[in-house]
Amino acid sequence: MKRIFLLVFAGLVSTALAQVEDTAKDVVHSTVQGTKKAAHKVANGARKAVEKIEDVFTPEPDAHRVDVTVTDDKIDMPASLKPGKTAFVIKNDGKTMQNFELEGEDVDRQFMKAPNPGETKVLHVTLERGTYKVYSPDSNGEKGSEKATLRVK
Repeated sequence: MKRIFLLVFAGLVSTALAQVEDTAKDVVHSTVQGTKKAAHKVANGARKAVEKIEDVFTPEPDAHRVDVTVTDDKIDMPASLKPGKTAFVIKNDGKTMQNFELEGEDVDRQFMKAPNPGETKVLHVTLERGTYKVYSPDSNGEKGSEKATLRVK
């Protein structure tokens, strides 16, 4: 009787261990798959971030390129443009960090980090018909006085 009990008990333990092993394999497989998916999401996010950073330095091919020179006391740029996708190529010819801000027609765009002296950055904006004000905000983000007016016709 003891032998039968031991055999039955050993069989139950063996079955239980097999189920634990299968469950462990399933958990490991799920963890590996989840990690792969997470790694792909991180890689895609990093790729998109790199594309956005690269975008700051290169105009998009389908955008109208507008060269802008910013100095310590003025902004040199066209006074009139056509509507549509626009790449403002801003070159800081000043002696201090100079930003470029475009405001009007539901647009208020500027660089998160202003271009350093000698640096060139690209600001992409989709322009609609209307009038825009152009500023060169200081390092605190204060607009100061309007430096130019842009009319989009």
